[in-house]
Amino acid sequence: MSDNSSEFNQRSMKAIILCVMVTIVYTQLFLAPQQARNTTGQGSASAVASGQVERSAPDPSKQAGLPVTAVSSVAGTTQKPTVTRAQLDSAEKTQVDVGVSKVAISHLGARLIHYNLKNYRQEATSAEPLDLVGSDEQVAVLPLGVYVGNKSDADVVYTLASNENNIALAPNERRTLEFRGVWSDGTGITKRITFTGGSYLFSVDVALDKPAVNGQTVWVEWSHLYPSEIEDELRIKHVITLLDGENKIDHLQVPSIGQGIKTYGAGKWVALGDTYFASILIPDSIGANTAVGRADDLFYGRVAGGAQGGSFHAYVGPKDYKLLASQGTYQLERSIDLGWFSFLALPLLWLLHALYGLLGNYGVAIIALTLLVKAVMLPLSKASFSSARKMQELQPEIKALRERIKDPTQLNQEMFSLYKRKGVNPMGGCFPMLIQIPVFLGLYNALLNAIELRHAPFALWITDLSAPESLEILGVGVPVMVLLMAVSMVYQTWTTPNPSADPNQQKMMMIMPLVFAGMFIVFPMPAGLVLYWLVNNIISIIQQLYMRSAEKGSVYVGTAVASAVIFGVGVVLTLV
Repeated sequence: MSDNSSEFNQRSMKAIILCVMVTIVYTQLFLAPQQARNTTGQGSASAVASGQVERSAPDPSKQAGLPVTAVSSVAGTTQKPTVTRAQLDSAEKTQVDVGVSKVAISHLGARLIHYNLKNYRQEATSAEPLDLVGSDEQVAVLPLGVYVGNKSDADVVYTLASNENNIALAPNERRTLEFRGVWSDGTGITKRITFTGGSYLFSVDVALDKPAVNGQTVWVEWSHLYPSEIEDELRIKHVITLLDGENKIDHLQVPSIGQGIKTYGAGKWVALGDTYFASILIPDSIGANTAVGRADDLFYGRVAGGAQGGSFHAYVGPKDYKLLASQGTYQLERSIDLGWFSFLALPLLWLLHALYGLLGNYGVAIIALTLLVKAVMLPLSKASFSSARKMQELQPEIKALRERIKDPTQLNQEMFSLYKRKGVNPMGGCFPMLIQIPVFLGLYNALLNAIELRHAPFALWITDLSAPESLEILGVGVPVMVLLMAVSMVYQTWTTPNPSADPNQQKMMMIMPLVFAGMFIVFPMPAGLVLYWLVNNIISIIQQLYMRSAEKGSVYVGTAVASAVIFGVGVVLTLV
């Protein structure tokens, strides 16, 4: 039992604040780097491939909920490439313009060389389209490979039945490209790829002219190169995601994937991607297995068919929630990781889209969304502020009780009696804060994962809301919004009633804004999140000024007027 309710209240307030800090710090700073360090330092033995034991690495099945089979020969191997880049470059190619993407397919292996998204750029300052085929001059393992046991079609020279090299599809127009080849053992293989104009979803059908020996399974693979340096990247998370037969989703951070290949139980699809884009393979056959693998910097996701082939679908494109949800019954939208409070993040994300539709600028939409959330939460903020103020007013009497009564039990009784007499609930300031934290985290995850913010400009020097903001002053990048946010946090903490008379508690509360600001500078967060936090602090300060003084008028009227002014300033900045 605690010594008294006031101390319990103080500890609760600390826990709530630290909960928010730990969640943000863990998500942004420690998850990917820690897993990257673990990859080379611990784990169980990897799967056996081609008679050789791979180096040890962590087993992703310990993180995922899917059962894992350690027999990698079932899903093939993660051997290093046998086809050179020079061979690929000299091979015949076919290009397909789907409208939203432009795809280049090499006839050597009938694999994708490029998958350029026409509506998304590689960099905010570049006109070069984003290519979702992650490869380079040295690595020649490309997506849509076919594997049976230890055999792949990487060196199979395919011929295209229609003999076309450049195809452009009209919206909703369907075109099937039929590639035919022969494996080294004489087995004929046909790979049909069907594209639809205006869609990121396409189908892949594989057929062998005779069943694989020993009833081995035909697997289709999506591969991607993730250089080791991205393992320490904080802002963009690279993941392999699996949806199992029981609709459980597992997000495996790329650094945690061990060398070799692991075969999982029945799965609905496997996806390779990052915060904003995904390449998802979907088997048509019910109960088909999924597999995840790695060979150095190359990562693999595989799905299985039968002994003589199979039908598959692939979605390769943006992780746009509405778009993913519209792709049939595959539940592709679950590849977006919105955290524990996705039930709040989704409606907030929908509201952000709606505001953008009205305002035409995502920065202004974030400002409007923040102000709306603060308006809805105002009654809770007012209750929390009022409770903290009452507790502060009681501190002299509480101090006198502590000096006069030394017995903890009697002190507790006297303090409860004091609270009851004064009509004060010692936990009254905690519960309103506790209710607001899920909303904050929901909005945080919505903004962190919104592909709409990628390369979206706001105003002045802020040209990409998904990237850290920095204003060049005399050749030095200055995070202006972060510094303004730090000032607002210090002022807000200074003017907020502290229910504790403990000087150590007060010092901690004053230091925390500086810790947050330092964290944001050393480990920069996207400008969209900083904008949200800055606007949230400004309107909170204004609300507190009204709540501190009854002469200033109604806090509700003050909030409405201040919100209109803040919103107006945001709009004006976009016109400068």
